Amino acid sequence: MPKKARLSRIKSFRTYTIDEAAEVTDVSPRTIRNWAADGLRILDNERPALVRGDDLRDFIKEKRQNRKIKTAPDEFYCVRCRRPRHAAGGIADCIFKGTRVTLTALCEVCETVMTKPIVEARIPKIARTLDLTIKRHETTL
Repeated sequence: MPKKARLSRIKSFRTYTIDEAAEVTDVSPRTIRNWAADGLRILDNERPALVRGDDLRDFIKEKRQNRKIKTAPDEFYCVRCRRPRHAAGGIADCIFKGTRVTLTALCEVCETVMTKPIVEARIPKIARTLDLTIKRHETTL
């Protein structure tokens, strides 16, 4: 089963049983029951218990939105610390690969490698607060 619940197969104007909701989102029925305990609206006047498709989709989207952590332009998200952190020593590498730009730095607390995709237009603003080393990778056929 995938780690993320799938939204693309949920029909908004349809009701699902717990098992159908689990199948359509590719999660287990136990996960759907846990979501119901966390606030997913269930039509429990009916038996079997039913979940509206639009409620299911909205609940999953809200859960995903609440997990997101905003970082400042000069901050990175450290996976080991599970918090936004600044680059150690204010130093970062700016790597260009084709049309993609990635910043790489070490966490100031645990020294784990952190990466962050950025837009090329933001480089001058970030360069004011971080000492950037720019690297370009040439694409070859």
